Amino acid sequence: MVELLDQPISSITPPMIRAWHAKALKGAGGRTSISQSYRLMRSVFNVAVQDGAILRNPCQIPGAGAQRSPERSIASPAQVAALVEETTPRFRAAVVLAAWCGLRRGEICALRTSDVDLEGGTIRVSKNWVELLEAPTRFEKDPKSHAGKRTVTIPPHVIPILRVHVEQFAGTQFLFVDRYGERVRSNAVYQAFVRARKKVGVTISFHDLRHTGQSLAAATGASLVDLKQRLGHSSTAAAQRYMHAVEGRDAEIAKALSALAETGDATRLPKRI
Repeated sequence: MVELLDQPISSITPPMIRAWHAKALKGAGGRTSISQSYRLMRSVFNVAVQDGAILRNPCQIPGAGAQRSPERSIASPAQVAALVEETTPRFRAAVVLAAWCGLRRGEICALRTSDVDLEGGTIRVSKNWVELLEAPTRFEKDPKSHAGKRTVTIPPHVIPILRVHVEQFAGTQFLFVDRYGERVRSNAVYQAFVRARKKVGVTISFHDLRHTGQSLAAATGASLVDLKQRLGHSSTAAAQRYMHAVEGRDAEIAKALSALAETGDATRLPKRI
């Protein structure tokens, strides 16, 4: 996308978009990220058409922005523990937050140190950090929906890992920073995970950790409404009406997750979802 950023919007043509897309597919970026970038560009050009800046949207590649829902691999508690062990110490907390608290990578990178309440055993999620593929564009935004803003109860076995992180690696403002004290890049978290993944010998993606967290929580007996609240999914109207009935349930789920981590019992977990 970098080669298109300096071009006047009226000069960008369908062949230029196709050339960018073909180059991106040959690069290191994942297809999901490429689809997201394409959808973003298509939305920008749609606005330009509506405003009369251009006559036609140059994003005309069939299926390029399709949102696929592939089967997701699920890690066992033992595999999660192995991944944490093999991850660079600076990023171990990111792995446990994804796997045991169900946070997205962007949510993890947006966390403030003040969002973590180790004594109360909770973590507040209110922002999402976005890094656009192939472009030096990074920004913070609110979650996609109101449900994305939430307070998640931390499983007790995760608290010691977070405590070490806060004491040794957290910044004054941001929970995850690089060795220079700057807000950590999302890609740095991903690359640390990839290195650990290779050592452990599993093929799951970082986002699969979040799905693992969802399945682990479901294995504790959490209901659909519980899961939506914990993971920040948009709730249906019916679920919203009964949301008050599950207040306090997240703490029970967190305790059950720790029990699951200690026993390593994954007999009720599917291999994929």
